[in-house]
Amino acid sequence: ILLRMTKMAELRDPKETGPHVNRVAGYSVEIYDRWARRAGLPERQIARNRDTLRMAAMLHDVGKVAISDTILKKPGRFTPEERTIMEQHTLFGARLFTNKQSEFDEMAQVVALNHHENWDGTGYPGHVNMETGEPLKTDSEGKPIGKKGEEIPLFGRIVAIADVYDALRSQRVYKEAWTEEQTLEEIRKLSGSKFDPELIDCFFGALRSIQTISDRYEER
Repeated sequence: ILLRMTKMAELRDPKETGPHVNRVAGYSVEIYDRWARRAGLPERQIARNRDTLRMAAMLHDVGKVAISDTILKKPGRFTPEERTIMEQHTLFGARLFTNKQSEFDEMAQVVALNHHENWDGTGYPGHVNMETGEPLKTDSEGKPIGKKGEEIPLFGRIVAIADVYDALRSQRVYKEAWTEEQTLEEIRKLSGSKFDPELIDCFFGALRSIQTISDRYEER
């Protein structure tokens, strides 16, 4: 089922390639492993969460299957209206795991819903009713308030770093791939605003393993 879902996402969105989802999953596991060992978690718990996170991270963008092809395959940047629609993929993905029957379902929902939240509260979808999309907490304009800091579940914070690192290093229709040096500089710059600073330390601590994964799953 996992392979079918990732293949379906790949067919819908050209960016959701097999190598991309394997890289994001691999990076996420390396960041988690570094964090968990720092935290002194039991080895059995680390191993179980590694396996579950790997599968959940592969489906971080599965909600894009519900987004129109005219937006998914647009050869350029989105208009504000298109971006609002695209942001709904977090909710669509999370809803696929509503009838949670396993730890995987739980984690896959967390990752799908939260991987675009920002440490400083500027991400999306924020505090919303997952089923209706209605805001639970709003700003002065009535828009949802983003989750902030540790309001964002750990595994969502981890996959956010992995996804952005891979996106910056990848070529898109509207941009060239960034160099490793440019990408790492940007990741450092975003620590404390977009990303959890503690997890950024873990990312850099695991960087050699992350770069090995990048080479292993290079686009062909």
